[in-house]
Amino acid sequence: MSFGFYFPMKTSSVVQWIPETFPDYPALEPVDFPEQVTSITSGGTVYVQDKGPFLELFSLSFSRVSQVDRDGALVFFKTVKKSFESFEYEDRTGTLHTVRWMNSFNFQLVVFGKYSGSIELRKQ
Repeated sequence: MSFGFYFPMKTSSVVQWIPETFPDYPALEPVDFPEQVTSITSGGTVYVQDKGPFLELFSLSFSRVSQVDRDGALVFFKTVKKSFESFEYEDRTGTLHTVRWMNSFNFQLVVFGKYSGSIELRKQ
C-alpha cells in the first residue's frame, strides 16, 4: 500500500513526506460545486446559477503521529508554502493526484512525543 506527498511530483521529487503513520479512517473525499448561487421564489421555483468548477477535496486526519512524522509534515508544509505550490499526493490505492494544501498546519501535541492534526487537500 502506497501513501505519500511529493513536491513537485513523485517522479522527480525535491521534497517528499511519506508518513510512518497512515491517516485515520474514514478518509473523507467530499465533492461539491461550491460556487453555485441558489435562490427560491415565493412560488417555490428554484433558480441556480453555476459560477465555478467542480471541487474535489481530500480530508486527512492523523492521530498520534511521531515527532519525526510531524517534523516531516512541517518541512513539506513550508516547502509548498501552504497552498502556493501544487504537489502530488498518492492516496492509499496508489493513485496520484495533483493537489494544494488548503488549511493551516495544525498538528498539536496530544501525548508526550505524539501529535494529531488534519490536512485538507484540494484537487487541481
